[in-house]
Amino acid sequence: MICIKKGKESESMSRYQLTIITKEVALHYYQSEDKLYRLFLDYHKAYDWARPVLEKQIRYVTETFLYNGFIDTIRKDLQSIGFKEELRNGEYFFYSKHSCSKIHMHKRYIIFEHNGSVKEEWEVFDCLKNISPYIFAVNIKKGAFGWLKPLKVFSVL
Repeated sequence: MICIKKGKESESMSRYQLTIITKEVALHYYQSEDKLYRLFLDYHKAYDWARPVLEKQIRYVTETFLYNGFIDTIRKDLQSIGFKEELRNGEYFFYSKHSCSKIHMHKRYIIFEHNGSVKEEWEVFDCLKNISPYIFAVNIKKGAFGWLKPLKVFSVL
């Protein structure tokens, strides 16, 4: 299998950024997810002078990933679907044994670069959605976004 190196993407590679949205914001923007997507899109396309303001907004509506709270579970789940782990400078990386897919865990978000089967993509999402019910995935290149786990919102009416 040939993998693309040094940050270059193949045309078929999908890149998702996954963040944990705070519960209050997630419930407030239920069925208005396009507004959350627009915040991430604006940050991605922003001029340098605008990025700090957008970054503050993103920090306000997101939570940090608690490594110690879930890393053992994620490690086992990802290993069971064929990923191997590497620790670099205190950050976790996972690489697929079957494809060129990789997962890079940052403090405030996860990057999932996928270049494999749709089945593998869904298996990874199934592993990651166990972290929190409020994980929001964004794929800027494809204009795709959504919750990994459907939100349960109850009406009082």
